[in-house]
Amino acid sequence: MLRFTKDALLVFILLAISYGYFYQDPGWNGNSRLGLTFAIVREGRLTIDTYYNNDASGLKTGDKSVYQGHYYTDKAIGSSLLAAIVYFPIDWIMRLTGHEWAIWIQKYLLTFLVNGLPSALAGSLMYILGCYLSKSRLRAFGVTLAIALGTMCFPFSVIFFGHQLAASILFTGFFLIFQLQLLTSAERPRPWYLFLVGLVLGLSLLVDFTTGVVVVPLIFYYFYLLWKKGWLPRLSGVLLPALGGVIPMALMVGYNLAVYQKPLASGYQYLSNPYYEEAMSHGIMGITMPAKGPLFYETLHPAQGLVWQSPVLIMAAVGAYFMLHKKQYRVELALTVIACAAYLLLNAGYFMWWGGYSFGPRQIVPMLPFLAIPLFFVPRRYFPVVVVLAVISIFQMTLVSASNVMAPDDYIVKIARIPFFAYSSIYSYCLKQLEAGHFAWNIGQGWLGLKNWLSLLPFVAVLLGGTGLMIRLDRKEAAPV
Repeated sequence: MLRFTKDALLVFILLAISYGYFYQDPGWNGNSRLGLTFAIVREGRLTIDTYYNNDASGLKTGDKSVYQGHYYTDKAIGSSLLAAIVYFPIDWIMRLTGHEWAIWIQKYLLTFLVNGLPSALAGSLMYILGCYLSKSRLRAFGVTLAIALGTMCFPFSVIFFGHQLAASILFTGFFLIFQLQLLTSAERPRPWYLFLVGLVLGLSLLVDFTTGVVVVPLIFYYFYLLWKKGWLPRLSGVLLPALGGVIPMALMVGYNLAVYQKPLASGYQYLSNPYYEEAMSHGIMGITMPAKGPLFYETLHPAQGLVWQSPVLIMAAVGAYFMLHKKQYRVELALTVIACAAYLLLNAGYFMWWGGYSFGPRQIVPMLPFLAIPLFFVPRRYFPVVVVLAVISIFQMTLVSASNVMAPDDYIVKIARIPFFAYSSIYSYCLKQLEAGHFAWNIGQGWLGLKNWLSLLPFVAVLLGGTGLMIRLDRKEAAPV
């Protein structure tokens, strides 16, 4: 089995510092989620009546559902419930000391503990997997930084949305299942491990319903490995993960029964905004057949396209070519292709494919960690290209993390008429925010007193220092004794 090592700990610490260095207020989306968190912990109820329209609460939101005269979050409840677990001790400390922390500090802590740390953990697991697949510590490290800091995973780790948490949980589920193939047929996975597999996959659904398009292939992948190892007839391989998965689903059903008096429901069915209620009534929660235009915009168009915002992802196609020639990993390649295709097509059929106020198509974030898998197979001779594109990608995602994830979407209505290179949410909005001195909160600015661009220097120093330590560690262990 792949194990956590001291260099993986270095990756975890580096990513945790990176995600904790920046903070952005989540606006309506995050406030809706956190409203439920505060209601559970502070009031022992599920309505967000106290917070949704209260400026003083710091949790005012327009993202809400209404049912029988009460207001509720319209989001999947997973991130809110996890935040509630974290918020209980925070609230207890504030009550014990009689000192109420500023709301932004509370929200920052919840963002870091619920979004940042799981993202850092998923990044360290990505690194461990990369060391095994690429047989190179430095290539594994480079790919991990490329995905963790060079894609939308970075900006959405510093703001309380649900996409990146879902991405972290999904990739952790894949990592757990992948390790089963490293056991011999004579070995048996421990019961708690199989239970954990189901719990993690179920938790991803509780955080974001759309993860179902990846959870289902992961379940098939799990049973494929059981069959391959000759473990399939064993009931424990079925019952234990099923038991783990039932727990998050029971929480979802329990919440629906308590709020909507039926087991299967969604806040999107009871939206308080008539416009969104009508739009979400089409297809499945606003998702219909995918359209060519949105598919093009979310991938190739400079405004929000993945290959422009994170050009390192282009090399995933190169890695996939070489991965295809390794028969033992073709199933994992197929899983990656299915996960990415499913999310891109699902989002291309969504009535708001761009994600509203967002610099990029945020709904596809859960697929991004899976693109690390083919990147691990890029041969050494081509890896300098990965490094160059990763640097560009990290630079661009840093601009977003340092400014504002929630770029206005007024240009979307005319995107088909905009000249190809005339608009980029990163350079036309985020960079201009920074040039005007509108920096989001970061540690350099808030704790060290550094102004504007200087506030980014500690983050850059930590990133370069961590990279230097990894290079030194690699050379030290590679040196002859």
